[in-house]
Amino acid sequence: MRSMSKRGLWALAKNRIGLWLRGLLIMLGLATACLAQAQIIAVPQSPAKPAAQTPVAAKPASPAPFTRPSPRQQTSNERIALNFKEAEIESVVGAFGNLLNRTFLIDPRVRGKLTLETPQPVSRDKAFELLQAALRVQGFATVDSGTVIRIVPEADAKLQSGAVQVGKVAGRGDQVLTQVFRLTYESATNLVPVLRPLITPNNTITAYPSNNSLVITDYAANLQRIAQIIASLDSPVSSEIEVIQVRHALATDLAGTLIRLIDETGMTGKGAQVDAGQRVTVQADPRMNSVLVRTASRAKMNLARSLVARLDRPSETPGNIHVVYLRNAEAVKLAQVLRGVLV
Repeated sequence: MRSMSKRGLWALAKNRIGLWLRGLLIMLGLATACLAQAQIIAVPQSPAKPAAQTPVAAKPASPAPFTRPSPRQQTSNERIALNFKEAEIESVVGAFGNLLNRTFLIDPRVRGKLTLETPQPVSRDKAFELLQAALRVQGFATVDSGTVIRIVPEADAKLQSGAVQVGKVAGRGDQVLTQVFRLTYESATNLVPVLRPLITPNNTITAYPSNNSLVITDYAANLQRIAQIIASLDSPVSSEIEVIQVRHALATDLAGTLIRLIDETGMTGKGAQVDAGQRVTVQADPRMNSVLVRTASRAKMNLARSLVARLDRPSETPGNIHVVYLRNAEAVKLAQVLRGVLV
C-alpha cells in the first residue's frame, strides 16, 4: 500500500509538473508571438522617419533662423529691428553696409558713438532714413554718389560729388542734394534773401540771373519744403488795367486825387523802397472822361473803384454856366456883342 501510494503521489506530482511546464511553454510562446507582432508593426514606422525628415533636408533652400539672407534674397517688405546703444559710428555704418549691400566711405573726421533703437521692426529704407537722421544730429551728413555713400561732416557735404537734380525733388530724408530751380515769373535774385534763412547754415543758395535759376544745396527733406515755397511765389503778377468811367466829375481831376490817396510812393521818404506789388499807376483819358488804374494789388484796385464811385457825384449846387440854344442868330457874333455889353 505504501509503495502504491508513493507511486500515485509521484505520478500526480509528475502530471502537475508537466501541466506547469506546458503552461510555461504556452506563456513563452504567447510572449514570443506578441514580440514578433510588435516588431512587424514597428517596421513600417522606420521608413516613415526619413519621410518626416524630408522637409528638414529641404530647409537649406530657405534661410536658417539665425543666418542673414543674401542681399539678393532680401525684399523691400522685410522688416528689421534696430538696437544700437552707444555703438561706434563705424560699427553701425558697417552693419548697415551689410544690411543694404552698399559701400560706405567714412571720413576720418567722423568719430563718436551712436544710439539708434526702434520699438518695432521697420523697413530697410526707413532704417536707412533713421541712420541719416541720427548722423545729422551729430553734425554729419550722407552724400550718395551712386556707387558709394560718403559720410562726411555737414560743412563739407556741399563740396562732395553728390546728385544734381533739375525740376522735382526726387530725394527724401536727410540726404544732401543739389537742386536747380528754374523760375518763370519771379526774379531769382529777389528770392535769395527770402529763402536764405530757411536753409541750413552750412549749406548754400546761389542765384544765376542769366537764366533766372536758383542753385540750392541742402537736405532732401528741406528741399521739398523749399520747392513748395518757390512754387507758391513763382506765380504771374496780375497787373491788369482797369478802365473806370467817370460820368459827373472830370477824369483829370479825379486822377490826381487818386494818386495822392492810393499811391504809397509819395508817402514814403526819398530813397525808400516800395513793394512792387503795392505800386499804383493812375492815368486820365480826357477823350472818354475815364480813369485808367493799373496795380498788382487787388485791395488797391478795389480801393480805387470805391473812391471813384464816391467822388463821381453830381454837384448839389448848380454852377454859373448856362447854355442857351439860338434859333436865328449866329452864336459867334452874338457872343461878341454880349461880351462888349457885359464887359
